Parts: sequence; structure tokens; C-alpha cells
Amino acid sequence: MSTPCAGSLLAPRALRTPLWRAAASAPMRVSFAGGGSDLPGVARQDGGRVVGAAIDLRIRVVVEPFDRGWVRMELAPRGCGREQPGGGSEAAEASVPRVLTRRRGDPPRDELAFRLIEATLAATGVGDGVALRVEAETSPGAGLGGSASAAVAALFALRASVGEAASPEELSREAVAIERERLGNACGAQDQVFAAFGGLLDLAFDARGCSGVRPLAIGSPGLVPALSAGLLLVDTAVRRVSGEVLDRVDAGAACEAKGELVAAAGDVARGFEIGSLALVLSGMRRGAAAKVRLSEAASAIAVSMKQRLDGIGVEVLRMCGAGGGGHLLVWAPPERHARLLDALGPCVVRRPSLGAPGVRLEPA
Repeated sequence: MSTPCAGSLLAPRALRTPLWRAAASAPMRVSFAGGGSDLPGVARQDGGRVVGAAIDLRIRVVVEPFDRGWVRMELAPRGCGREQPGGGSEAAEASVPRVLTRRRGDPPRDELAFRLIEATLAATGVGDGVALRVEAETSPGAGLGGSASAAVAALFALRASVGEAASPEELSREAVAIERERLGNACGAQDQVFAAFGGLLDLAFDARGCSGVRPLAIGSPGLVPALSAGLLLVDTAVRRVSGEVLDRVDAGAACEAKGELVAAAGDVARGFEIGSLALVLSGMRRGAAAKVRLSEAASAIAVSMKQRLDGIGVEVLRMCGAGGGGHLLVWAPPERHARLLDALGPCVVRRPSLGAPGVRLEPA
């Protein structure tokens, strides 16, 4: 089934106050192939395609009434586990929450960390007597679509706090418009769709944004568990702003790589459909090679890490998101993970579960 969710302009909203407390969470994502073909300038020519999955790393947003005349915003990163070579884990120290309080009617703060929250408040009109808290398991710039997840969860929670419902289509469309139109980010449109819909998806794109959402057809019940079992997300500890990375991508190189990106997404989708892990991995490798051609600079960490891990039996390795930092997606047979973790040393390694549900209300 195809579900249009192209971006649109944001209409001004009357200023409102939350009626009650509301909490929502949205998943982050990994793309198996096609990432980069969803960019507006690239998708304009013959369309784009991305195949990927929502994962069980989630952004949680809590909205509640606050003192009238005031707006309170808080960013509260949560501690995350660190995989050790022996398979154990230890809790990393949680970062200190960042809080910003301003009067209603004051100009929105332009501080980078709070711009997205300010934009969601403006988009919903919930901007008086409101406190909004964002809780995340990873810091911004992780390459897993965290900013889009935060936007979708915030939009859902803000609407729920004033008694409004919203469909995944509406939330993804509005979240894309916030990033592109309010914040001026040169972003794609896949992250917002995964955050809103969840699951394993095959997405189509045109110049306006996501033009079609289709759940992946899965030909074998054992395919997703087998793919998940070999998948690791390696935190490079380098954080970047995706819009700044994308601004440096050469338009000509992007258009040249687009055909391979889309073809790789087609290979992965076909692999899921016929239940072939080998074809899924082949498509992922094809997509990884196309991402390097798209921007060697943005993939430099992946290229260096691939050389470092040569001989361990890694079958797929590429940068997540726009590249330039964040996480590396690595796939290797589970029996090779012990050597792989040993070679990675102190890196934080996450084992994502694929197909997480989309945005949802949480216990308040």
C-alpha cells in the first residue's frame, strides 16, 4: 500500500496551554540501503528509494502544564550501556540535563540544542504555560535519526496535551516541514517516516518528500532474526550536524550515485521478499559502496574502520545517516562478534532490535 506523506508548509497556530500531562516516544532508525536518495535535490530526478527499519532506541518527550506566561525546555540524555569484549555491560554516566526557561512571547532561543523544541512549540501553538522534556539514549548527531524522532514524539505529545490526535502521515509531514522550512536544514525525509510509522519499511521519495510508504514483504520468518543477530551499531564518539554534512555533498556526485543507491535498495527489498539473507547483505554492501562514492569525506571513518577490521569477517560496514560521524552499521555472523568486539576496544556498541513500533503514547 502506498501512503503519500510529502512535506507541506506550516500554518500559524493560535497560542495554547497544555490541558494535561502527556508523554510520547518515537523510535530511531537504521537504513539498509538507499539513504541519500531521499534528499530533495536528488529525489527530484526520477525519485528515490530507502529500505530500512525502526529500532528499539527511542526518544521520549514529556509535556505538562507549567506556570502561565512561561515556557520551560529540558534536554535530559539518559545513560546508555557499553558492550564489553566479553559481552558484559556497564552503565555510562548520564549527562547533566540542560534546562532553558523563558517568558512567553520572548523570541525563541537560537541555541542549536533547543531550536528543534522551539520549532515544535511554534508548529503546534502550545507555547504558554508549558514544560517540555526530551529524554534520549544517545546524544544528538548520532546518525540514527534522533532529531526526527524527537520532533515526531514532541509533536505527538504536544497535540495530545491539548486533546488533539494525529496520524503518522500528519506527524511525518509536519516533522519534515519543521526541519526544512522552519530550521532550514538540508535533510532527507526518511527519518521522520520511520519515527512515525515504525516497522520495516520500503519508502519512495520525490522532490517534496516521502511519496509512498510500504511495509516490507518478508518471505521467511527467520530472516529478520538472522539479520538482527549479526547487526551491530558502533558509536564513533564523533558527533555532527547532518545538515552541515549534507551541505558539503557535491550535487553532481549525489545524482551520479543515486542510481546505485536506489538499485541497492531494490536488492535489499527483493532479498526480504524472497527470504534471502545473502541478497539482503549483498544489497547492503552495494549501498555502502554507493555512499562512499556519494561523499568520500563523510565516509572517511567507515573506510578507516573497514581497514582496521579487515580479516575479522565483517560483511557490511558503512556510516549511518549523513556520515561524518555518529554510528557505524556493521554486520558480521554472530560467531565472529567476540573477535570484532575485542578489536573495537572501548567503543560503545549497540545491538539493535529491528522493526520497533512507531510513535506512541507512554504512561504519563
